[in-house]
Amino acid sequence: MDVLFVIPPSVYLGLLLATFICFTFHAVMGRRENSGFFYWPFGVAGFAGGALAAGAIGATYMAIGGLPILGGFVGCLVGLLVAHLVLT
Repeated sequence: MDVLFVIPPSVYLGLLLATFICFTFHAVMGRRENSGFFYWPFGVAGFAGGALAAGAIGATYMAIGGLPILGGFVGCLVGLLVAHLVLT
């Protein structure tokens, strides 16, 4: 149980935001009932990659607690568009 306190809160916030973006994307662009679970790993990986890339280049315009939200959002959308192209 103590392991959950070691993980920074920004990781939980990133997972929450990526999940929200993924299932919103699925509601708008999804074509199958179960494609929401297909989009989720791509969205989370894209959010993490975008946040890491934005942090590395110093583009922390909309940062909440060290988590660059704008970079993560853009990375998540790129990952979701790649998943959408794979699915169709």
